[in-house]
Amino acid sequence: MQKIFYQPKDYWFGDCMPFFNEDNQTFYLFHQRDTRKPKPLTDPFGWSLVTTKDFVNFKDYGEVLPKGSHDAVDQFIYAGSVTQGKNEKIAFYTGHNRQAKLAKKTSEVLMSATSQDLVHWKKSGQATSLVPQTGYDHNDWRDPVIVYSQEKQCYILVLGARLPSDKKKPTGRLVYFESQDLKNWDFKGDFWTPNEFNMIEMPDLFQIDGDWYLIFSEYSEDKRTKYRVGKDLFGDWHSLSDEFFDGKAYYAARTVGNENVGRFLTGWVATKENNDDLGNWDWGGAFVPHQVIKREDKTLGVTLPQTIINNFAKTASLPTFELGNSTEKAEHSLIENLPNQFLLEGQIDALEDTKEFGIKAFVNSETREGYQYKVSRPEHMLKFTHTPNYPWPSYFTTGLQRPISLVKNQKYDFKLIVDDSIIILYINNIALSARMYNKMGKQLSFFVTEGKIAVSNLQYHTQWKDSLR
Repeated sequence: MQKIFYQPKDYWFGDCMPFFNEDNQTFYLFHQRDTRKPKPLTDPFGWSLVTTKDFVNFKDYGEVLPKGSHDAVDQFIYAGSVTQGKNEKIAFYTGHNRQAKLAKKTSEVLMSATSQDLVHWKKSGQATSLVPQTGYDHNDWRDPVIVYSQEKQCYILVLGARLPSDKKKPTGRLVYFESQDLKNWDFKGDFWTPNEFNMIEMPDLFQIDGDWYLIFSEYSEDKRTKYRVGKDLFGDWHSLSDEFFDGKAYYAARTVGNENVGRFLTGWVATKENNDDLGNWDWGGAFVPHQVIKREDKTLGVTLPQTIINNFAKTASLPTFELGNSTEKAEHSLIENLPNQFLLEGQIDALEDTKEFGIKAFVNSETREGYQYKVSRPEHMLKFTHTPNYPWPSYFTTGLQRPISLVKNQKYDFKLIVDDSIIILYINNIALSARMYNKMGKQLSFFVTEGKIAVSNLQYHTQWKDSLR
């Protein structure tokens, strides 16, 4: 069970529909809870709610938007979003009925509910104007998000859809409606058609410093949360040098916040099947927030929220050291007895034309077996794996990499946080999350191959303070 990153007792955390309530400066994290009885996405679910002001202390309200009956349109309540109406909060959500899908009938429609306090909700019934439109697949019509268009002076509802074709065809797209009052909606057609994915999930739209960003998740190519940038809502959307926030373990993320409190990505880090390093990624896991940072080149990076760093009770400064030579691999053990929850932050300087460097965790002192993050100059990549990955494979690593350049004399600021089976490295605002189920030891070490690094400003945080759940 996680201590740092939120996971409901006896459940797994699914897609998050975040809302920041400016009245009480609180994040409302609506989400799905999976029982995994007997496997993910078996039991129907509604929307549950936890609130937090700091991503450390959470108040659990349980299921606040209840699922419908076995035969109801909203047998399952899939993703949607919450927006501020004129006199009330409005939730637009996806009603899904599994029996309708098996019968080849319309299985997904958009519905709505209203609330005064974000806890007690009144369903409004089926939003008849928001059903799958003619020419679109009636089984993939979900995950609405609402933004207000200053240009058009109206609300824009954007959702994921696809054409009625073979599910393997890349017809996934975003479509949109317009409304003046959040009640009556006019369908306007395609919003974004990249011809790249078979389905686009969890769209999110927001502005930072005049630039519009479109966030989405897809499961046909990389199974990751990605983003695009544009000059306005209805212009072209472009990829930048890095289109990801994290690796394959981090999915279905949306953002929440404003320019005063910051903007945070609210995704989940998946578990692996049978809690096994060789298992594939499950649906759902634990909630993990990343704080979003806009770089000068308009790319978006992420880092660990400062409130999480501040919740460790004990901090120790560790000594600076240099490591390596030009011909071989060198390793330096820094910590001998790692706890299940800790944070290590510091700086790595590449002093020479180094081939690769990295950090190993839960290393066996005899065999040197452990888990590692490696920055590679030949591959221009940050990777996570078990080392040695033998017998091949001892760890299923697909999707656990991020683009990064290893450059002489460049400084690499890092934060390595561990919460039981979850491990996350932030390095120069690049994140890579993973799971570990077969820890072979207790050591933490640094390594470098064919080069030299200096490791400094090391702060070792331990003793996580008990937080409210």
